[in-house]
Amino acid sequence: MMRLRARSFVIFAAAVFAMAAVAVYIVLDPVGTESGIYFPKCLFHLLTGLECPGCGSQRALHSLLNGHIAAAFHYNALLVILLPYGVLWAVLSSVKRFAAGRPAEFAGRAYSFLYRGKAVWAMLAVVLIFWLFRNFSAAF
Repeated sequence: MMRLRARSFVIFAAAVFAMAAVAVYIVLDPVGTESGIYFPKCLFHLLTGLECPGCGSQRALHSLLNGHIAAAFHYNALLVILLPYGVLWAVLSSVKRFAAGRPAEFAGRAYSFLYRGKAVWAMLAVVLIFWLFRNFSAAF
């Protein structure tokens, strides 16, 4: 019984933290001079002058939460493209953990296909290709 309460509290605390983070990203603009001081800068970019795969993610997230999809894509295309993949991960993980029967079986098989083995290597390749093109191509 105590274990269930602790787990419920952790889930509740994580949900509250996530909602607070979303509210912060909706209200505060990472680009703005006054609110930009609250957001961390990319250490890789500061040291090398090159952009890492995550550079622009804060601005992209702010733009997405305010409905500016084109601006978000401009800031970090990888985040915008992979966001549905991340949401699917969260849904499959939740169904796999909390559901029973056929939905849990299906979620487990889908999770194994999308987030293990060759899929991990494919995602790593996508991130590395994006990183190279972002820094060494005129298209970005």
